[in-house]
Amino acid sequence: MTGYWIRHRLIFTLILSGAMAAIIGLLFVFPYVSQKANDYNSQSIYKNSNVDFIVPEPSVEQVAELPGTNGIDTVFPFYMTKMAVDINGSSRTTTVLLSDQFQNIENTMYSANRLIDASKSEFENPICVDWQFCNETSAKIGDTVSITIGGNKIDYKISAIYETNTVYDGGAILVEITDEQKNSIMQNSKNSGYSGAYISASDYNACRNYLITDYRPLGRLKDISQFEDEAQYMVHYDAIMSSSYANEITDFRIRENELGKKGNDIMLWLSSALMLVAVIAFNILMSKRGCERVYFTKHCIPKGQNVKPYYSTSFVMETILLIVATGGIVIYRISSASEYIPKSAIDIKIMVVLAAIVIAEIVALIMNNAMLSGITKKVKKENASKK
Repeated sequence: MTGYWIRHRLIFTLILSGAMAAIIGLLFVFPYVSQKANDYNSQSIYKNSNVDFIVPEPSVEQVAELPGTNGIDTVFPFYMTKMAVDINGSSRTTTVLLSDQFQNIENTMYSANRLIDASKSEFENPICVDWQFCNETSAKIGDTVSITIGGNKIDYKISAIYETNTVYDGGAILVEITDEQKNSIMQNSKNSGYSGAYISASDYNACRNYLITDYRPLGRLKDISQFEDEAQYMVHYDAIMSSSYANEITDFRIRENELGKKGNDIMLWLSSALMLVAVIAFNILMSKRGCERVYFTKHCIPKGQNVKPYYSTSFVMETILLIVATGGIVIYRISSASEYIPKSAIDIKIMVVLAAIVIAEIVALIMNNAMLSGITKKVKKENASKK
C-alpha cells in the first residue's frame, strides 16, 4: 500500500502541502506574528526602558544637581549626533548617543529588560547597538565599529545588542566616552551642556510637574564671551528662562498609554478554517478518483488485502508535510523580517493552525476508512450473490 500511495498520491500531497503552507504561512500566520512584534516593539521602548522622561539640553550642573530633587531619581545625560560609522568594511549614517555616565545605563533604552545578546567577555572600548543597526549592517557581537570623536577615529567592539531604539528614526547606538572625549565635544559645541537626558522618576507626578513648569534647558545658554556686551547676553538669557519647554519634553508614560494593542486573532482562526476545509476537500477529491476505487475494489479487497494502511500513510505524511512546510515558511519569513521579532510574538495561539491540520487529517482518515468499509461490504455482498 505504501508503494501504491507513493506512485499515485505523493505528488498531489506535496502540491497541497506547498500551496497551503505558502498561503497559510505568508498570508495569515506571519502577518499575525508581525503584528504582534510591531505591537511589542512600539510599546517596549516605553514599558521596559525605566525611562520616564526625555528632557532637552541640560547643563553639566543640572545633571549633577537634579537627582534627588523634584521627584527625580536618576539622570542619564547624552550627546546626540547623526554621523557616519564604519562597520564590516562599509559606512552607514546612524544616530549616535554618547555619554560619560554609564553608571545609570539601566535607566535607558539599553537596559537588561531590552537586551537581546551580549558578549561573555569584556572589551576595552565597548559599544551598545540596537537590532536595527545589526539587521542593516550584518553586525554581530565582537565586530568593530569605527567612530570619529573630536577629530579622532576610534575603534569600538560591539559588546551588547538591544531591541531597536524606536525613539530615533533608524534606531541608535550608544557609546561610552571618557572625560577627555567629553571635553573635546564641549569645546567644539556652541552650547554648554548635553544634547538631552533620560530622566527616571521616584515620584512621577512631582517630577512631571517640575519638568513641564520649571525646567529650563540651561545647556542652551551660551557663554557671555560670545556676545558683544552684557545687554545682549541678558536678552539671550531672558529668552531661555522665560520660555516654556513642555512641548519638548517626552513623557514615556503618556506615550505608553496612547499605544493600544492592535493584535487580531481573527487571522489565525481564518487560516485554521481554511486549512481545515482544504485538507478535507483534498481527501474527498482523492478518494473519489476512479483509480483508487477501482484498484481497491477489483485488485485488493477481493483478495482479502488490508487497504487501510493506504489512508494511514496519507494521514501521517500529509500531517508531517503540512506542519513542516508551514513551520519552515514561517521560520524563514521571521528570520528575514525587517523588524525585531521577540519570542513573545510567537505565542501559543499559533498552535491553533497546527491543531486544525491534525483535526482535518483525523476527520479525513475517518471518512476514508468509512468509505473503505462501504466498498468492502459491497464487494462481499457481490461475492455472496455470485455464489
